[in-house]
Order: sequence, then C-alpha cells, then structure tokens
Amino acid sequence: MEKAGDEPLAGPHGRILVVDDDRDILFFVKLAFENEGFEVTCAESGEQALELLAERPYSVLLTDQNMPGMSGFELANHARRLWPELTIFMGTGHLYPGITERAAAAGIREVFSKPFDFQRLFDLLRETSSHTPAEQSRVEK
Repeated sequence: MEKAGDEPLAGPHGRILVVDDDRDILFFVKLAFENEGFEVTCAESGEQALELLAERPYSVLLTDQNMPGMSGFELANHARRLWPELTIFMGTGHLYPGITERAAAAGIREVFSKPFDFQRLFDLLRETSSHTPAEQSRVEK
C-alpha cells in the first residue's frame, strides 16, 4: 500500500473524501468542491470510506454524523488510527448540546450544520489541504 508522499495529491487544493449515505448530498458536495479545484472521492458508508482510506491518502475527510452501520464519530475514530494527522470535518442535520465536545474527542476538527456554509468549508479546506497531506504518515497495522 502506498504511503502519503508516494504520489502527489491531485487537484490544486488536494484530495477530499466525502462520506454521506444520501446520494443527493454527495452529488452536490462533490460538484461544489470540484468547482473550487478539489479532487473529491465519495463514499456512501463508513465501511466504504475505510476501504478508500486504506488505499490512498486524503487531505481531508468530511463525514456525515448519522449513517447506517457506522456513525461519523466511529468513522473518525477508525480513520485517525489509519492516518493520525488526517483533518476530519463532520456535517449534521442535528446540532445538539455537547456535539462539539464529542466531535473533538473523536478527533473531528469542526462540525457543520446542514445545509452547509460552503464558503466557510472552502476556506477551511484550502487552509487545511495546503499544508497537511504531504506530512501525513500512515500507521501500519
């Protein structure tokens, strides 16, 4: 398996993995991010996302909170074991008291409510993907 740094990240702003069980959300998020110069890969489940993370490095993981099988919190915990330096954002339709603290404990940098504030996301993604992926190293199990 390749390690971060084995290949350059495609796209001027890096590679983003977006995970959501709603195909419509995946479609629109992918379209919006690609229009801003990001390379986007989509996954419809946490399990599929972990398979993709095992294959190649990503600058950022943007995951939904509530998904069948594996929640965004669980995915974040697994993803951080593979890529400790991976930047993780989470989107949710249900912000509730304590979610920010729970997200931070799972290694999630920021929680966004849906519908997304795309300008805020773009700014954070550019900032994050401009300096993290080349420095990431994968943890082998």
